[in-house]
Amino acid sequence: MKKFIVVLLSVSMMTMCLFGCGAKEESAATPEASEESAATSADEKDSVETMKITVSIASFDNTFASFTMSRMKLFNEEHPELEITYLDAANDAATQVTQIEQAVINGTQAVICLAVDAKQTQPIISACHDANVPLIAFNRVFEGCDTFVGANNADAGRLVAERVGELLNGSGKIALVQGIMGQANTYERTDAITATLKEKYPDIEIVLDGAADWKRDKALELVETWLQSGTEFDAIIALNDDAGLGCQQALAADGKESIPVISINGDPSGINGVNDGILDSTAFQAPFTQADAALEIAMDYIQGGTPTDVFKVDYELITKDNVADYMQFTSLEK
Repeated sequence: MKKFIVVLLSVSMMTMCLFGCGAKEESAATPEASEESAATSADEKDSVETMKITVSIASFDNTFASFTMSRMKLFNEEHPELEITYLDAANDAATQVTQIEQAVINGTQAVICLAVDAKQTQPIISACHDANVPLIAFNRVFEGCDTFVGANNADAGRLVAERVGELLNGSGKIALVQGIMGQANTYERTDAITATLKEKYPDIEIVLDGAADWKRDKALELVETWLQSGTEFDAIIALNDDAGLGCQQALAADGKESIPVISINGDPSGINGVNDGILDSTAFQAPFTQADAALEIAMDYIQGGTPTDVFKVDYELITKDNVADYMQFTSLEK
């Protein structure tokens, strides 16, 4: 059912991949249920050298990021030797650069970066490499990282385009709800959708197209506007689950919940959406596997290992026919 593939590539070939300061800061701490557990935790940290890891997130206000951070915090509970700091760039590339530069100055031993903009990461790369700090690109690839952990956005676009082609029997009109314009996850998924439709389903037309910035409320407002315009469409593709759920909320309020919504990510809200019949389908990219792998690779670097250059997970389409196989991934627990 799940196929997680580790692909060995040299860093020099990363350009060939098609994947895709007042901000908040959090420090992960292991809960202490009692004095006894606290003492045990202290003993463990005394016996194992603390490893300092910085996790820089494009925006905490993002469902995918929120779920993966929660998973990382659970991982941290199982590895008390980790001292993890979470940084919120609030979707500002300059803020992300400043935060990571400061983290390097403060002595972080590894950086995991979910980039705001892959095209503006050179200062981050320089700061890390000048200090010999390993840099792990998380979910959004950028040239110059030491390891990329994530999936190929083009695969996601192809899967959802093929799904809509199947649902509409190769002919119809669709609406496309994008993420933040200019971000790799947006344009790589969109390009693959349009290319697949052009190649395989030339009679399917994208008649409405707009950005919801990965947000449920903005997707709801966008679809409400489309419905009021009177433009007819037969299905919606949303580039993430949260936006997809907002789309379906707008459709239901207008009595058009029968219009299928196909989304991407396969985070717990998306899987539950398919299971509950709210979403037609979602392209699953194993967010918890990505979170675990990023931390494991960071630990390996700190301990002097030579991790893989690329840890890739394959997208898989979740529909009502196979959603039962994925319900286990709606819980943070392993």
